[in-house]
Amino acid sequence: MRTNLLTTKILVLAVSIGFTFTSCKNSGNSRSVVVKETNDQYYLAIDYNKIKTDSVEHYLTRFIGQDNIFKAAHPSEIQVTMADKTTFAIKSTPGDLSLTFDKSKNSRTALDRVKKINEELKTILN
Repeated sequence: MRTNLLTTKILVLAVSIGFTFTSCKNSGNSRSVVVKETNDQYYLAIDYNKIKTDSVEHYLTRFIGQDNIFKAAHPSEIQVTMADKTTFAIKSTPGDLSLTFDKSKNSRTALDRVKKINEELKTILN
């Protein structure tokens, strides 16, 4: 009986700690940026403060040039085709954004333009 009670207490403590860390994720001013570039692909992942989600999505909507690309209910997974035929994929949840750009389907000019997203989001997220 004492073993079951101890096990229960440990599980409750572990779950409580897990919820605490989960609820604190993306609530501070910290952010992380991961950029991976290969011969075939450019990948950008940004983990940021959730309260800046509207600003990030507003910027991307203007950059892409299309209205209502993000869903009110998250997560949003979007295949973007811009007016100049630039294509890439975006995954977005409050506090998280990832962008995948296939170099074989786009021009070098398009890649340079998409790379500017990271630079321009820095000012929004600071």
